[in-house]
Amino acid sequence: MLSKATLFGFNFTSASSIEEIADLLMENNLEAIGPNYNTLITPNAYTLVQYNEPANKWLKDFYSHSPIILPDGMPVVWMSKLKNKGKLEQRLPGSDLFAPMWNRIKAGRIPATMVLPSEIIAEKFNTDYSQVQNFVPDFFNPADEKYIAWFVMEVVDGIIKHHSRFVFLGLTFPKQEILGIRIIEQLKARKYPHNVLILLLGASFEFYFGMKDRAPEFYQKNGLEWLYRFAREPRRLWKRYTVDNMRFMLLAFRELLKI
Repeated sequence: MLSKATLFGFNFTSASSIEEIADLLMENNLEAIGPNYNTLITPNAYTLVQYNEPANKWLKDFYSHSPIILPDGMPVVWMSKLKNKGKLEQRLPGSDLFAPMWNRIKAGRIPATMVLPSEIIAEKFNTDYSQVQNFVPDFFNPADEKYIAWFVMEVVDGIIKHHSRFVFLGLTFPKQEILGIRIIEQLKARKYPHNVLILLLGASFEFYFGMKDRAPEFYQKNGLEWLYRFAREPRRLWKRYTVDNMRFMLLAFRELLKI
């Protein structure tokens, strides 16, 4: 049984390696983490700030019940050492989880469904594995309930026809979070009889195919991956790594004051 550390309203999972998580998720066709429809999320400093926005409370209320919540960022691990006496063994990024999970899925010939940010990535998955189906949404506003309802119906139709057990979402916050909830609602409404795990993995697919560079190991282990990414994309990421980093520091300070 994996240990947990409660931080920022989430029960983070602790493990000695990402391989341990991958093995757990594949064990007995997902029965190890519970029946029916579950989610896996990988919060980091940026998404923790977003989850704690008042407008996103409903997202936090839903995803805080995920059975597997991985610490995708050294600040989360450092906070666990301050609050929980080192309860989180290490950082467990979603981008590190995807490759071992995907290799196991392909080896077992398990059907999978992908919700992807581009047709280019979809084509790469079609070449990589014959038992995958891909869905690429149009650019949409997270408040566009009509489009979301239509797109989710398309995805759920595909999940049922394809007999998928794993659904991977690779969009930005909060789009993938909203779609994840709506997909589960539709699976429940249509009484899909199989266990399904929905994994919210952000940019993991671009890393898997080498479309984006990962920070060198030194940066990752020392909590400096943000600096590496900021240096490569300053115009796009300046707000996240200035304003939002300050907001995370305030959030962390409040967390430390909690008894």
